[in-house]
Formats: sequence, structure tokens, C-alpha cells
Amino acid sequence: MSRSLRHFLPVEVAALVGASLFTGDPEEWLPDARRVGADRYAIEVGTGAISRQVTVTIGDPWHVGSTWWRSCSWEATGGDGEPGGSARFLPRLDAELGLAVHEGRATLLLDGRYDPPGGRIGEAVDAVALNRVARTTVDRLLAQIVRQLTARSLATL
Repeated sequence: MSRSLRHFLPVEVAALVGASLFTGDPEEWLPDARRVGADRYAIEVGTGAISRQVTVTIGDPWHVGSTWWRSCSWEATGGDGEPGGSARFLPRLDAELGLAVHEGRATLLLDGRYDPPGGRIGEAVDAVALNRVARTTVDRLLAQIVRQLTARSLATL
């Protein structure tokens, strides 16, 4: 059974600058990103105490209403950068990452889904504890992206 994750954070940037950054190179706003393919980046995600390397795929931007969107997916990788080993026990996230611009304000959005690994046992463990870890991980990643967007926007002034 898929679990939903929906998060949003305000971004203290000039709306047009934020949109320009968000629709540009993701390496500019993904935290400590290392390009590993045309649209793929290696980054660390986690709760602070626990972190894991993931490969993030970011799609091309599209615009709907007052929001710029990009598809975003990640999967955990092993020490060699490839899925496998303990990484297969971690869920893959499929999401849309957005930057909403309204009345001069910007908000970073994530609307995602993941399937807990491990069948029914994995779903039970996720319902009890791991769902909180997933939410904390996404909250932390969004906060890092907000800091990157803010820092990059200040550098353009």
C-alpha cells in the first residue's frame, strides 16, 4: 500500500529569482549534489542521526497556474552508488517537487508517494515508526533546498 507524503515550506526569495533558480540546474539547489547522469544526482538524505546516500532523478520543469513543477524520484544506493545490499530495504520515493509563486511569495512543495518494502510486515513497521522517519527525512531535505535557494538568490543580488 502506497504512503503519501505532502510537505511545504515558505522560501524567502524574490519570486521571479526563485522560479528562475528552481527551473534551472538542480545541482544549484539540491544540497551537496554530485551529478551522476544527465538528470541524476547523488545526495545524502536522512534525519540527522541516520542518513543514506540516494540517487535523485529530477525531471524537466513544467508550469501549471502559479506553480513550477519538476518530477522527482529517489532510491537508496549502496556504497558503490548502485541499488542493492541494505539499500533494497529502503523505499523508493516518487514525487512532484514544486515552487508555488503567488503575490510575490514563494513556497516549496512536495507531493510524493512511497511503498514500504517488506510486504505486510514492512507496512506494519512503517505504520508504527518508519513513516515518521520518512516524514522527517523529507522535511529535512526541503529545509536544505530552501536554504540553497535562499543562498543562491542572495548571491544573484
